[in-house]
Amino acid sequence: MCGVTERSRGSRTTPRPQWAGLYVLVMLMLAALAVVEALVSPGAKLTMLRCGLVLGGFGTMARWTRRNRAALDHLDWCDCASARVTMRLIPSRRGEPVRAADAPTPVEATLEEVAR
Repeated sequence: MCGVTERSRGSRTTPRPQWAGLYVLVMLMLAALAVVEALVSPGAKLTMLRCGLVLGGFGTMARWTRRNRAALDHLDWCDCASARVTMRLIPSRRGEPVRAADAPTPVEATLEEVAR
């Protein structure tokens, strides 16, 4: 961004990824797989448990990545990036719904009060 090849030196304004959480998730997945391998006899149950643990582990890692996406994005930024990057916020206004060409248009009627 600024022509600097050095990595950011840890600005206090940028979030940092929670690497310890990812390591804990991976270790739990591997430990669960080891327990399943040791305790469950070979067969359909073992295959189902393996598949479930691996899919659950990868799903949890994907969730970790989503929760830390801003911090992961900031890893490649240099120190002066926050001064050079501008963000435009464009408010969204809700417009009138578009009517179909063949839709009837409402007729404004003046109602009179009827005396009893």
